[in-house]
Amino acid sequence: MISESSLADLRARNSCCDVAGKWVSLRRGARKGRMVGPCPIHSLDRAAKDSTSFECWDDGWVCARCQDGGDVIRLVQQVEKLGFREAVDWLGGAQETDPAEDARRARAAAEKKAADEAKNAAYREAERKRCWEFWQAAGPLPGTPVETYLRDIRHVDWPAGAALRAHPAMPYLEHGQDEAGRKNWRRLHEGPAMLAAITGADGRLAGLHITWIDLDAPKGKLALVHPDTGEKLPAKKVRGSKAGGRIELLRHAAPGRLILGEGIETVLTVFTALACTGRALDGLAMWTSVDLGNLAGRAADHSRVPHPSERTPAGRVKQVPGPEPDMDSAAVPVPDSVMDLRLLGDGDSDPFTTRLTMARAERRHLVPGRRVATLWPPAGHDFNSMVM
Repeated sequence: MISESSLADLRARNSCCDVAGKWVSLRRGARKGRMVGPCPIHSLDRAAKDSTSFECWDDGWVCARCQDGGDVIRLVQQVEKLGFREAVDWLGGAQETDPAEDARRARAAAEKKAADEAKNAAYREAERKRCWEFWQAAGPLPGTPVETYLRDIRHVDWPAGAALRAHPAMPYLEHGQDEAGRKNWRRLHEGPAMLAAITGADGRLAGLHITWIDLDAPKGKLALVHPDTGEKLPAKKVRGSKAGGRIELLRHAAPGRLILGEGIETVLTVFTALACTGRALDGLAMWTSVDLGNLAGRAADHSRVPHPSERTPAGRVKQVPGPEPDMDSAAVPVPDSVMDLRLLGDGDSDPFTTRLTMARAERRHLVPGRRVATLWPPAGHDFNSMVM
């Protein structure tokens, strides 16, 4: 058996950023000590400049698409498809360590962990306060470009009390560097945006989902290109924390029924259809989970499934997260009062991985007495594209 001190030494000798950089091109992230870029596990383009799904730091990594993360040993296991001991050998092998050095490292690691946790907590709270300031500066939707975007372009309505507001001049920020190489935030755009409040598990504002609006652009969303790299930037961003959060569109204090989907427009499409056909909305809540990963949570470590057609950059069969949930991972919480849960699938994403994700969501949220089912649009569509 390899001692924990030897494993700690191995991790200290192999930074996650250095190891991941052997497979993909990484760039500095917004947070100090973080690198972002294409994922060495799932990304087909190792040099993609616009990919942000993968984030790593010295002693860890996470991928939003794979819904996976861990230390450098797990990273090698996942990329190279190796067992634990094989991954240890790949990284140079475990070495015997000096007990005194082990104790020193353990103290240093504990101190670093405590400092990192305090720093992260302070960062999250500061970002939450910034989100609150943006939210307070925003107002009701009627008479704004957001109303035009939703009603005239997306052909949807919204419930009274939906956690949506319109900001007249929301800044679009990207991290960069000044002439001295120091990190800073660069304002690339400022304009109208739809803000959606993300409610955390504690019931407080945890973050914002932001959609920048350009009524002259395709589908009404901002088309923005980075002035230096030429990369196409997303019209939607999240600020603050989304893990375990939700966006409440149709609110109910103790719903017996819940319709839960990934996107705002998707859920509003279903709400509009129900309202227009006179369907009863009593006891019903309608939420979005912000993204698919937050809908289903992470897959269990043992739950990996070979993709029927996709391959890794090395030509191996791509392994994707399976249907068994990791119940300890963060995901949108479903209230105990909900006895009927309808999940909204997405027909315009990769059907194989999407169906696995929805199967995982069904298993995660199934409890005795609760009915859970996934509703699907036609292949190649999401619910909103059917009405546009």
